[in-house]
Amino acid sequence: MTLKQIGRMKKWLAITTFLFFCWTSIHAQNLKFGKPTDEEMSMTVYEQDKEAEAVVLCQLTNVDYTITSSNYLVDYKVKTRIKILKDEGKEHANLAITYIDNSEEDMAQESIEDFKATAYNLEDGKVKKTHVGKDKIFTERIDDDWMLAKIAIPQVRAGTVIEYEYTLHSNVFYHIHDWHAQTDIPVAYANYRLEIPAYFLYNVEKTGIQPLQSTVTQGVLHYKMSSNDMETMRSCNTNIYTCTGRDLKALKKDDFVWNLRDYSTKVTAELQRINLGGGRDVRKKWEQVDNTLFNHPDFGAHLYKHSKYKDELAASGIGKIGDTKEKVAATYKFLRQRLAWNGEYELLVKSASDVVKKGGGSNADLNMMLINMLGDVGVEAYPVVMSTRKHGRLPLTYPSLNKLNTFIVGIPDGASWIFLDASSSDGYLNVLPANLYTDRARVIKKGKEGQWVNLQEIGEARTQMVVNASLQPDGKLTGEQTVTYHGNAAANERRAFREAADSMAFISGKASKNGIIMIGCKMEGHRDFAPAAKEVVNFTRQGEASGDYIYLNPFMGVPVTSNPFLETERLLPVEFPYKEVYSMNMKIKLPEGWSLEEMPKSLKITTEDKSLAGHILYESSGEGVVTINYLFRLSNVTYNKDQYDTLRQLFDLLSSRSKDMLIIKKQ
Repeated sequence: MTLKQIGRMKKWLAITTFLFFCWTSIHAQNLKFGKPTDEEMSMTVYEQDKEAEAVVLCQLTNVDYTITSSNYLVDYKVKTRIKILKDEGKEHANLAITYIDNSEEDMAQESIEDFKATAYNLEDGKVKKTHVGKDKIFTERIDDDWMLAKIAIPQVRAGTVIEYEYTLHSNVFYHIHDWHAQTDIPVAYANYRLEIPAYFLYNVEKTGIQPLQSTVTQGVLHYKMSSNDMETMRSCNTNIYTCTGRDLKALKKDDFVWNLRDYSTKVTAELQRINLGGGRDVRKKWEQVDNTLFNHPDFGAHLYKHSKYKDELAASGIGKIGDTKEKVAATYKFLRQRLAWNGEYELLVKSASDVVKKGGGSNADLNMMLINMLGDVGVEAYPVVMSTRKHGRLPLTYPSLNKLNTFIVGIPDGASWIFLDASSSDGYLNVLPANLYTDRARVIKKGKEGQWVNLQEIGEARTQMVVNASLQPDGKLTGEQTVTYHGNAAANERRAFREAADSMAFISGKASKNGIIMIGCKMEGHRDFAPAAKEVVNFTRQGEASGDYIYLNPFMGVPVTSNPFLETERLLPVEFPYKEVYSMNMKIKLPEGWSLEEMPKSLKITTEDKSLAGHILYESSGEGVVTINYLFRLSNVTYNKDQYDTLRQLFDLLSSRSKDMLIIKKQ
């Protein structure tokens, strides 16, 4: 056989192997609905995730356009099969479908059609079916634009296979819903087919932590057009996007991820251009979003008016304060004495009269009032619009008004800015709740270009602890602890103080957490709108005295006492609430005639980029004084999965060393 023949043979084998793999992959998956296989019915564990409580066996979504003489319509045809593996997985039989329904807009109507669901259970070796129809759908309104449909499939337990399918019929032809391949349970197979007439040019993107197999092909859509009682057949080219995911891992709830859906494997489509009658570009710019807000009756129409408290503010003398920060703080306190936050984050606002009458409102209501009040005292202020962390990140490739869900207040102060949320009663200037520390917030100014700001840069919790103590021969440590909290650390203390039953409960809870007995405690700034809070505590802490030895753990209130990162591998990045600096300087006077048997080893660790660092340093003087210096510094908010192993090791070292004991021996 010649070299050329060998090459052809290798090529033929490669193609044959690839086609066989594709054939077996497709045919191994049950794509037929209405009859689960014996293997699906008898399955007790999902091999790719043996801890899974349920698994999506198959999820098919087809999105197709229909063209009529009067409109363009979109149908989303969804079919899903789920296997319930454990009793905890029964909640996945409770379906929730959101859809658009705005009665005030002709082109904002969607409806759920042809819904049916079935629960399959093995009973005495036979498959028993329980059917559910459209009559079991319950709906509730989310807001002016969105509805929620709820369906509970009955007779579901461990071992049940459930299937459901429906068509979402939509006249919102200019908007295609995001398709999420991943869920909070593993997905064995998911397929998405999106066919778009060439009249519409969409930017279709695939994002997420696990890849999808995808193709783009061309097709033809035939449709009828009526004119003067005559029907003519027409056709147009289409773009067909097909995406397939296999063995997709579950996105499990994580304390160190702000919004799981930010990382979900998904397909998004954003309309850029409509090619009808010469074509027109519909892709927005952020300046257009700004203008839409400024022209909105529930946003821009309320900006830069005099507040309902104009006369009271004039009488208060706040306008005469020279320092901008002091003036802003005084105005904020004036507002919070009169209005309360209802716990809601919103973008659009209600009338000032309604807010005053009710004595409060959403953070948007309070922030709009604050902007107008600041104007009354001569302070320039702007709305800073955003999507909160829990709501999800703003898209990077296109502007979207729908993705915004709230705003705060931005005040220029020389070359810097002051940021404030009027609902944040525990914070201060440039101290926000973690949910608002987004990396993409937009300062919008009427008639001027907007400005992007990264609010993560201002978020920081700083704690400084100084301890002076003396150790007695019976192992009792007695001393004074002074703790000063700044930024989000102060906000956390105020929140804990506010939520405690009373001051004694707050103090006793803190003493229990730190392993001390409080003899006395003085507090400053726990009830105030102030840059810091402070505690001076007189305490005792009991070590273990045994013969000629005393064993004492000196660490009180340090931030890393356990390692939250126990998994050896991680799928998602690690997202912290804000930057953090904690320092403790402790001096312990040993009893006369006693000394350290052995100085503990000092520890000094840092990541390669210096963004995470910590140390525990020990010194001993000839005068019987042991000095301990503890530092934890977190300078980044987000760490990618490639940095996870280093992060886990550092937390493990700090947490294990926080359990170190001082061993003091009698001479």
